Amino acid sequence: MRKWLLAFVGLMIFVSQGLVAQQTGVAVYQKTPAAVSKPAPAPTVSQPAPKPVDYYQMLKSSEAVKRRIAVDNIGRFRNQNDIPVLIGALSDADAGVKIAACDSLGLMRAQQSTDKIISLLNDKDSQVRQSACVALGYIGDPKAQTGLIERVKNDPDNSVKMQAILILGNMRSAGSIDSLIPLLKDKNPDMRLMSAQALGKIGDAKAAPAIKDSLLISIEEMKIEKEPYRQGQYKRLVTAQVSALGDLKDKSSEGKIEELLKNDDKSVKLSAAATLGKLGNKSGLSVAKELANDKDDTIRIQAVESLGNIGDVSAIPILEKIFNTETNNNIKETARTALYKLGWRPPQPKPVKKEMRK
Repeated sequence: MRKWLLAFVGLMIFVSQGLVAQQTGVAVYQKTPAAVSKPAPAPTVSQPAPKPVDYYQMLKSSEAVKRRIAVDNIGRFRNQNDIPVLIGALSDADAGVKIAACDSLGLMRAQQSTDKIISLLNDKDSQVRQSACVALGYIGDPKAQTGLIERVKNDPDNSVKMQAILILGNMRSAGSIDSLIPLLKDKNPDMRLMSAQALGKIGDAKAAPAIKDSLLISIEEMKIEKEPYRQGQYKRLVTAQVSALGDLKDKSSEGKIEELLKNDDKSVKLSAAATLGKLGNKSGLSVAKELANDKDDTIRIQAVESLGNIGDVSAIPILEKIFNTETNNNIKETARTALYKLGWRPPQPKPVKKEMRK
């Protein structure tokens, strides 16, 4: 009896717990979980600022790559106080370091480095010799001309030779004329082109006969050349030679240049028209007027320049229209320059009349 009574009491307790859970929504024996606190964020640790690189110390490195980086960065600031350091780098055993030093000293126009850079014109590395030519061109010291002429005459690398030709032309080096004239017969069209351009800049008329003879040969070679790249070379060559004859005011070449007005290449025709204009010959005027409306922007610019060089005022209406309607700023400004060459001036705005007060 007692066992049965204990079982009945247990059952009643179980049922009463279920009723409580249904009414309150909370299980009798369920414990509410304690709130879990989030860990506090770790304190921010500021990183130390990186130490500035000491490029002067890096220049003493045994690694050539690091020395190049050092020279590049020292030269980047263009600090005149660093010139002695950069001149010292010209004696480095590594070609890349010497090239970097040449570049920086040239851009700084460091006259005091001229002698040392001239000595690099005899360096065994062709890229060093070429960089030395460029640097001397920036510095512009006339005493470099002797070394540059020696490169034109004897350097085995055409890139170095042509760089020296370019610099001598920019220097207007009269002393280089006798070394440049033989190159007008060089087998390489680009060598002939560079020589003709330099001689045109130097401006000594004694070079004109040699340029004219070279032009005649180039025209014949251009006619028979079929390979597209080589054709382009010859067209650029002929254009440069014609322009050089115009710079030298060589009237004896007029007849041959007039023949080029009938050439199939537009650039060649326009170069002939512009050069004839410099010589006071307006026979290229119609060609330039026609090509001023060409679809090719490069051709239009060249045509507009030619109209300015020819100097005929009948071109003013064409140039005014281009100036007023052209959307290409380069062509627009070229038209403005050509108009000014022809004596044109922009119309002045009419003054506003002030009404008299009654």
